[in-house]
Amino acid sequence: MDFLKNNKRFSFKLGGANAWDSDYKSEVTAIGNEVTTVYLFGGGIKITNIAKKYDKYDAYEWVNYIENTSDKPSEIISDLWDCDCTLPLKYEENRKWEAYFPETKTATKVYAPIGSVWSKTEFSCDVDAIRDNCRINHIFPGDTKEYSASGGRSSEERAPFFNVHKDGEGYILALGWTGQWKCQISRANDSVTFKSKIEDTFFRLMPGEKLRTSSVVIMPYKCDVADSHNKWRRLVKENFSLIGRESRDQNGPLCAGIWGGMKTQSVLDRIETIKKNALPFEYIWMDAGWYGIDTKPTPDDFEGDWGCHTGDWRVSPIVHPQGLKDVSKAVHDAGMKFLLWFEPERVIRTTPTAVNHPEYFLSSDNPNDDNRLLNLGNEEAWEYCFETLSKLIEELNIDCYRQDFNFPPLAYWRKNDDPDRKGITEIKHINGMYRLWDELLKKFPHLIIDNCASGGRRIDIETLRRSIPLWRSDLYCPANYDIEGSQCHNQSFNLWMPYSGTGSGRSYDEYRIRSSYAAALMTNYSLSEREAFCDTEEKVDFIKKYTEEYLKVRPYFSEDFYPLTELSEKLDVWCAMQFNRPDKNDGIIEVFRRENSPYETACFMLRGIDESADYLFTDADGGEFTVNGKELKENGLKITVPDKRKAKIYFYKALKS
Repeated sequence: MDFLKNNKRFSFKLGGANAWDSDYKSEVTAIGNEVTTVYLFGGGIKITNIAKKYDKYDAYEWVNYIENTSDKPSEIISDLWDCDCTLPLKYEENRKWEAYFPETKTATKVYAPIGSVWSKTEFSCDVDAIRDNCRINHIFPGDTKEYSASGGRSSEERAPFFNVHKDGEGYILALGWTGQWKCQISRANDSVTFKSKIEDTFFRLMPGEKLRTSSVVIMPYKCDVADSHNKWRRLVKENFSLIGRESRDQNGPLCAGIWGGMKTQSVLDRIETIKKNALPFEYIWMDAGWYGIDTKPTPDDFEGDWGCHTGDWRVSPIVHPQGLKDVSKAVHDAGMKFLLWFEPERVIRTTPTAVNHPEYFLSSDNPNDDNRLLNLGNEEAWEYCFETLSKLIEELNIDCYRQDFNFPPLAYWRKNDDPDRKGITEIKHINGMYRLWDELLKKFPHLIIDNCASGGRRIDIETLRRSIPLWRSDLYCPANYDIEGSQCHNQSFNLWMPYSGTGSGRSYDEYRIRSSYAAALMTNYSLSEREAFCDTEEKVDFIKKYTEEYLKVRPYFSEDFYPLTELSEKLDVWCAMQFNRPDKNDGIIEVFRRENSPYETACFMLRGIDESADYLFTDADGGEFTVNGKELKENGLKITVPDKRKAKIYFYKALKS
């Protein structure tokens, strides 16, 4: 199987007919592992397919560009599947049955994670789930399963990542489109067919018009599901991540959160406290509330009118009379970097730019809707956005640009499409968003982008290659949310991405802070002006101890990942996971005995273990022990935790013989 030799990786209709049935010409240019195929169809339609192979992972990626090269509007282009390919995957007809249901071990399973829905199980998939007497994630010959995003944000309700597995082999597939996508997976006797596209495309192109559509990444594998995800994590880490590129740090950041609506002096006081106590924070994270000419100070995000000023990106002269330059200077003088919150695409209709330039914005059909969508497909609107952000990033010396997006855009796009131009508004907007991020990263090579969108609602392969989701779920918004959500998210998000971040809550509690450790971390002890920050020696000692501990464990979170327990929200179970660094034969184990678990001891079967080596285990709370690799393989690792609601961390490494 080599997609670079397959000249039909996509499909579409032109004027209602299958384009591949028409007369067309193609020209192929290959440079290294990248193949560009140019197709010329009737009426001047030109499609450029750019495909790339990642030899190390036997993975493939491609994207399409579609252009009208004629001087007339094109015929209608419809059913544009940017990926339409059939993949070999064996199937045996001798199904066994267990009480009405097919044998789970031999079935073809589709791991299709749910998206962001403000829950503890985001990005998870119960592959053996049953509904209406059917295992909904098993697929048999003749079956077709359909999946789509919701509301125009790529990982809302459903995430665009899939793992199709059968008897120790399969495919991981990821769609690159940060809007409304649709996928189909069909099973035949000896193959599966994967189709993906922008959901609603029915348009003609104007003369000279050129658009980029969605991308796809396909990675075949021959191993179990856990190892397939580690192969995928390595692929993403090496080829689809900003972390470690150019002058950027090798890890996700450790941030101290500060509310942007707090008065300047309160912000400066917190920065000085961090500096004075030598707390090892790397970034100051300033969230919303700092902007708007009339915005008043607020102690936290639960008060004030700061939300009504979204889109007015002037620093509030009431909250920050000297602007934010003094804050930025204090951050950098303290040896830290500066992260600042924005939401450029959502604009309140009463803000100056929305009033003065209504042509920049899209509205919905709801007359009571105060939100406007900045149309990044409009060149003037794009230029305004880019110049505004560039100016602030430069003036305030911003190191991490945090982009939020707190409403579903689909209704705005579709309202503004003509009947023969369905999908065009969305396509141009998403093209504009990619261009915005690409140009910001080009202009500011040090910059990292934090992709938020009501938590993790715009996570796909295209946003991963340009950003990092530092706030992967709005589940973390309450000051002290149910911390088991972080444990569950570490088990689910880590299957699909090596870098993502959480918030820790505000309590000084070991179980909570250890549960929140991830590849990036924001501690929000200082996020509210109502709560004293480091006002006692005990609080200072707590923050210092666990931030320093976090920096020791952080490098492991982007390494190979193995969940050691099934994902569960229940409080009467244990949760455990392993991060293994195969090149150094070491790793960490996180263990959480939840508050209602009756069991003091649990046994875990570790992965990535060398049978011939002895392993030294170091308890983060003190103490060491050694276990032979063969014993670990055969009998597992027994861990005893006498106390309920207790978090433990163990470092391990192979000893040299």
